[in-house]
Amino acid sequence: MTMKVLITGAGGQVGRELVGAFDGWDVIAADRTQLDISDRTAVLGAITTLRPDVVLNPGAFTNVDGCERDPDRAYAVNALGVRHLADGCRRVDAHLVHVSTDYVFDGDKGLPYHEWDDTGPLSVYARSKLAGEAEVDPACTVVRTSWVFSRHGGNFVQLVLDRAAAGEPLRFIDDQVGSPTAADDLARLLRRLAVERLPGL
Repeated sequence: MTMKVLITGAGGQVGRELVGAFDGWDVIAADRTQLDISDRTAVLGAITTLRPDVVLNPGAFTNVDGCERDPDRAYAVNALGVRHLADGCRRVDAHLVHVSTDYVFDGDKGLPYHEWDDTGPLSVYARSKLAGEAEVDPACTVVRTSWVFSRHGGNFVQLVLDRAAAGEPLRFIDDQVGSPTAADDLARLLRRLAVERLPGL
């Protein structure tokens, strides 16, 4: 039996790869113009009408500077949006897989982080994403990822490739460390977590 899958944020890098990862499945892919996760009525209406078996949420307000300028929007999407999705999933017994971020940490550890490390968000974006994590039930899945790149949209890897191809100098900050994550690799992992309904962080 094929599961029914609802993917939010389907226009983003991870969302687009998730649609491909579930090729051949019963997929409802909604970008933010089709389903604004900050709209509780719309989210509950969509989930209770569609009755998906699993909901994958890579949807987020990820513009870090934009979140600083508009914290209300950041929390509406990144925290309350997750609350609405979790509420909808409870109503139809759907498994929620929520994508979060390494920004929930302060970056001072000096070693790779693991799930049990204390968080220390330093920005509105980070605090709103951590608040979103708090909105899911223990039976749901939360995946923290970092430095996502793909063939779609703007990302660090594409920026380097574009500048190199144009013969432009490459100048970047050197005080940040991260683990670049290919969106298609992440999408395949998210599919497995969704299909197996594996819970936890």
